[in-house]
Amino acid sequence: MKYLSDGGLVMPERIQTSRKVAKGRRTHFTGQFTFGPDEGQTMDIESHTELCTALVTIARPDVAGLENQVPFKWVKPNGETATHHFDFRDLMTDGSRRAIMVKSEYRRRQPEVQRELAQIAAQVTPGFADEVVIMTERDLDPVELFNAEMMHEMRRPDPVADATARRIMNEMVASAQIQDLVDAIGLGARGFRAIVRLIRSHELQLVIKVRIAHEAYVRRRISK
Repeated sequence: MKYLSDGGLVMPERIQTSRKVAKGRRTHFTGQFTFGPDEGQTMDIESHTELCTALVTIARPDVAGLENQVPFKWVKPNGETATHHFDFRDLMTDGSRRAIMVKSEYRRRQPEVQRELAQIAAQVTPGFADEVVIMTERDLDPVELFNAEMMHEMRRPDPVADATARRIMNEMVASAQIQDLVDAIGLGARGFRAIVRLIRSHELQLVIKVRIAHEAYVRRRISK
């Protein structure tokens, strides 16, 4: 949600899809999460792997947008037309799109599931997506997931800390340890969270792929 200067709130927009996600099941993980500029959108998810995939995806610097439950018409081997809902479709910064099928590793290994997913992917044209991928819990990198979850958890702005962190960042001429930047900001934990938000906005980047922590090194992101 977005906080207004007068103390009011603007609730995030609920993304409407053609497939309704049944939430509140007792034996199945379902829910929703808020994302986007000013946390302006809410997306339904129906598995923990979906949530993790979404968080990892939106944290990547080459991803510009994310859709969920995207319908795709395909033809079964018997000639019957069916609709498959891709769990996600990424809009990349280079303009390409990637359709994502999220499955448990157990289901992905089932031969009949593999055949159906392969048949669907083979019918996807560039007008719908430039690439089709299958994601399971085994495809989630632990370091990338840890960082994505942290960035999502610390996403809410702190105007004073964020402005100070950005000023310190703009004075950087080389890589620096996060703890040194936190010390320079002078606001304790608020400074650490501000640095995490600069990594989330891709203004800072980790020098090497490690978990975001006080001892990690960051540098200003080099524009390509």
